[in-house]
This record gives sequence, structure tokens and C-alpha cells, in this order.
Amino acid sequence: MARAASAKPVALITGAAGGLGVVVTEMFLDAGYRVSAIDRHWPKRMRASDSCLVTKADLSSRSAADNVVQKTTKKWDAVHCLAHLVGVFEEGGLVENTSDHVWDAMLTGNLRAAVNMLRAVISPMRAQGRGSIVVIGSSAVMHPVVTWSAFNASVSGLCTLVQTASAELRDQGVTVNALLPTTIDTPQVRSWYGEAEAHKWVSPRSLGSLLLWLASEPGRDVTGAIIPVVGRQNHPCYEWHGATDVKKETIAE
Repeated sequence: MARAASAKPVALITGAAGGLGVVVTEMFLDAGYRVSAIDRHWPKRMRASDSCLVTKADLSSRSAADNVVQKTTKKWDAVHCLAHLVGVFEEGGLVENTSDHVWDAMLTGNLRAAVNMLRAVISPMRAQGRGSIVVIGSSAVMHPVVTWSAFNASVSGLCTLVQTASAELRDQGVTVNALLPTTIDTPQVRSWYGEAEAHKWVSPRSLGSLLLWLASEPGRDVTGAIIPVVGRQNHPCYEWHGATDVKKETIAE
């Protein structure tokens, strides 16, 4: 028997307009969730529906993060799952050559936005006695890469945040976990790097399936986990990257 619409769980997905976010949003909707989809930029083709609330927000602002959670709970009275897919990458160069601009961008995009979302969503999850929070980090947490000092530090801080929050919420029915992919196979990434190695990259649907499982009843015993998702890709651990061009990319795209 199908569940009544009022019984459908609510997922808040950040970075929902990116290459990963579009797939994850579709998977949650197909799984019967009502989805509050958040991004800084929405393509014109994206439209809200009865089951999908679309919001434009810059989550580097704490008030913006608070507002999207309040907007979601006002519409549906709860947030059962936060899938935080927002992240940025900028190589930056050697430690001594990495600029304040790169450090600020990495700490803001990869850590501050996550801090803002956790602070906004934890209280309503604690009040309802249940919830799943999952953030997307990077395998650079396990294997820091040279010239990536600011990025490495920001995603490592993200994982420390996850483990701290999970310990604080362990008795509250709220789980907090992180997924650490290597390269994610999205159209944008293929446009940058071609398709020769794409078969080794992580599928967005693999990440979406993990997010759904961690939010499910069987996944409720997993918290504080830092889960590598490396596909079939050799991670460039401590290798020198010879490219001189500095790139800025959105992980979820």
C-alpha cells in the first residue's frame, strides 16, 4: 500500500542544480521523498512541483541557511534528511604560494557552508527525534595532494565537523556521515577532462544510493562514518600536478 502524501519523508538537498545534485534530487523524488532543493544558480528549465520546493540561496550566509530550513519546515513541518552536496575546488599552488583568496574560497565553500547548514538543521531534527545528515567531501581527506593545501584542509575540517556532530547527536536519533569520492562522473567533468578515464570515475547514482541508504531505517545504525567512494580511480596521492592553470570547480557539478 502506498504511503499517504503526508507520510512522505522530507529531504533537503543542497547543490541540487549541479551534475550530482540533479541526479540525487531525482533519485530522492523517485524514492518517495518530498525534496527541498537548494542551489545558488537554477537553470530556467527547473520548476517546482508539489513534491519539490526549489530555492535559490548562497549558503555561505548563515541567515540564508537558516531561511531555507525554515522555508522547508514551514511547508512540510520537518526535515528528515540533509544531503549537503555543496563544495568547491581550487588548486592554489605550493603552501607558501597559496593566496588568501584561495584559502578564503575553500574554507567558505567547503566548510563554512556546511557549518551553516548543520547549525540550521540540527535543532529541528533533534526536536523530531530523528534525522540523517550526509555531506560530500573528497578522497583528498585520506590522501592529501600537493598544491591542494587549502582544499585538503577544508575537506579535512569538514570531516572533523561530521565526527564531532555525530558524537553530540548519537543519543538524539540523528546520524551524521561523510562520503569521500574521487572524481565524480558528471557532464561538466567530462567537458573538462574528456571521457577516456570516465569509466573509472564515481557514478552520481552510486552516491545517491548511499545517501538514500544512510537516510533509511537500515542505515540508522551508521553515524560518524567517513566513507571512501573511490570507484576504479587511482588517487594522485602526494603527486606533483604539473598544470599551471588554476581552476575553480564545483564538486557537485
